[in-house]
Amino acid sequence: MKDSVFQQLLKPLNKKLVNECVLKFNSDYDCETFDTRSHVIAMIFAQIHHLNSLRTLEAGINGQKIGLKSRLSRSTLSDANKRRNPDCFYWLLRKLLAYLPKKKCRPINKVVKILDSTPIILKGRDFDTWAKSYANDQWQGLKLHAEYDLGLHSVTRVTTSHANLNDCTVGQKWPIHSNAIYIFDRGYVDFNWWWSIHQKSAFFVTRFRKNTAIIVEKQKKKLSREILCDETFKFKNKNPRGGKKNQYSESLRRIHVHREGKNPLVLVTNLHDLPAETIARLYKDRWAVELFFKWIKQNLKIKKFLGRSESAVKIQLATALIAYVLVQLYKMTNKDPRNLYLLLSWIRCNSNTRFEKRRFCKVSNSTNPCFRKYEHAFTGH
Repeated sequence: MKDSVFQQLLKPLNKKLVNECVLKFNSDYDCETFDTRSHVIAMIFAQIHHLNSLRTLEAGINGQKIGLKSRLSRSTLSDANKRRNPDCFYWLLRKLLAYLPKKKCRPINKVVKILDSTPIILKGRDFDTWAKSYANDQWQGLKLHAEYDLGLHSVTRVTTSHANLNDCTVGQKWPIHSNAIYIFDRGYVDFNWWWSIHQKSAFFVTRFRKNTAIIVEKQKKKLSREILCDETFKFKNKNPRGGKKNQYSESLRRIHVHREGKNPLVLVTNLHDLPAETIARLYKDRWAVELFFKWIKQNLKIKKFLGRSESAVKIQLATALIAYVLVQLYKMTNKDPRNLYLLLSWIRCNSNTRFEKRRFCKVSNSTNPCFRKYEHAFTGH
């Protein structure tokens, strides 16, 4: 008998992978029937079908042949969300993300990664018991940190932190790959971290603070209409803050980019060979990760939660991203030309249908894969 579409979607999440996870985290300890595999399948089912409560999940999932060992009760799932270690779900997520191919942006022949975060705001009595003590000045909840691959048009790494943790603190723990370009905003300003990126033979593009003391070494004279200034410089102060030494000793590049009706965009980078216009475009393409955050918040369940404990929230975030990656892998495996929104809608409506390999006509892509517009990849427009 052929698998259903939903079972085919779960293929990358095979028993061997889940068993490895169970052994690593001992996540089935003291669990008689509702094991780790059943747990992750149930949460993915809730994500794909956009279910709002444990009651609707219980009603919708029971009786369907999707790999559950027994009928699901909402009390069992509620207890599992409180007790099971969310780290095992993030481990599964990292393994699935590793299945995604590596892809370079063709015009510059480098892997381009965007680092950013988005708030997951959690308000209410049950959230306040644990989230309030980690709140920042504006909001309370969790931060979802993502590494977005510009050539692949997908996230390649994610993690979560409390609201009061600085983005740069998370960035300092991020794995840096040589010859890759990392793009991030002013939340990641740390000169010594920039220096560690440079020492790993990697590159970065980010915003620059105007009050930073520098010594200009060289300034280009021939500039385009878009580029107002292009110069190389070194930092002037070696001890800028409270005795902390600035280790960045090499020359950097500062670029002023014209913006209609706004102050110029001031960028800093250790890329000295690329044209200033290309660097400006790379930073503008940072908007792709914002579109990703918008897409998952609109199409997956990360606004309303099936449980209010910290563990339950983290598990739901992890399984939302697992569902996203599974749809990505389904799309790549079947060479489906539809964008993720349409494909997810089709899977949602046909999850019980028996899977059949579909043939699609070849779709030409004449646009530049690195600098194309991203709206059609997420919204279909």
